Amino acid sequence: MPAIRIGEGSELAQQPEPFRNEYKLLEILAEHPVLLLDRDDSALVTIAREFALGGGFADIFLIDADGVPVIVEVKLARSGESRREVISRLCDHLSAMQNLTFDEADARTAGLLEETIQRMADAGGEEERAERLSLVKENVASYLRTGHIRGIIVLDAAPDDLIREFSYLNEHSDLDLRLLVVERYRLSRDEYFYHSRFLVSGKQDLEMKRQRLRFRLVVGKFSRMKAPVFSTRVTGRESVRVYREGWPAAVHYGFSDWKDSISIEMRVKQKEYPRVADFLPRLRDALLTAIPNTQRVELVTDSSGWMGLKFFFGEDIDPEWIAQSMVRLCKTEKDISTLLQEGNG
Repeated sequence: MPAIRIGEGSELAQQPEPFRNEYKLLEILAEHPVLLLDRDDSALVTIAREFALGGGFADIFLIDADGVPVIVEVKLARSGESRREVISRLCDHLSAMQNLTFDEADARTAGLLEETIQRMADAGGEEERAERLSLVKENVASYLRTGHIRGIIVLDAAPDDLIREFSYLNEHSDLDLRLLVVERYRLSRDEYFYHSRFLVSGKQDLEMKRQRLRFRLVVGKFSRMKAPVFSTRVTGRESVRVYREGWPAAVHYGFSDWKDSISIEMRVKQKEYPRVADFLPRLRDALLTAIPNTQRVELVTDSSGWMGLKFFFGEDIDPEWIAQSMVRLCKTEKDISTLLQEGNG
């Protein structure tokens, strides 16, 4: 969940602010490629903007520290292009990229590819510089030749049908395809906080790929609604945890798939944070009307010491509603944070 802050403001707006145009978003990504990184990715370096490929131009051409070429296509949701046009353009770019040699790619960047790799080699010092330079160049050439090229579509918001089609391509091919949303929040008049999150990742956890489609759809919708301080983590075929920045792992929200229902929940290690655990019955009573359309609500403690407040939703409930209900549940984070700050949870 990469994020950058440009400016010195301190108050974060509650809702993201639209980008004026695609070029503004492209400019931010080219100057701050950290926003394009998924977990465990190597650092990215921008080579060129408007990189000529086939009969058009790729918005951004980058390489990572290992020499993997990366092509980025930037679109705003309001552009009006169909999902098929967006996906088709990226695939055209990737297929055209595979036909280039290292020298041809370097020529199209006016020598910037070679120059960037030399700077990367220089950063490691004089010792074995020539070997590092040769290795990265050979890697780039090899990745181009074998079609090992990462493709990323970046938007400010993504419709469900685009996510569905992109997920299918990602899961049923060997291509490294990623779908990323970047949002900006105003801090002050000329200062912004930029936050990125992957809706489709080239490194999807195997357990995530095995999850039931309805469950993944609920979690995906929540991921697009949640505040930047929250992050999701797959912990099993039927479970996803929702962590709040600054909280211990022993206190978190989560989703569970029970096959005939999906639950949203607040979980806490009872012995480690007894004050939070004692708060859950009151939280249940307060949320019974705030989170309607549930099958049932349960307050349970398991043998390993976890206490959980669970809201169950049947198969007839819209995934959008379940995701919105989790957003409501997460709004209790201020009360939980207060208890954690008071000591001993």
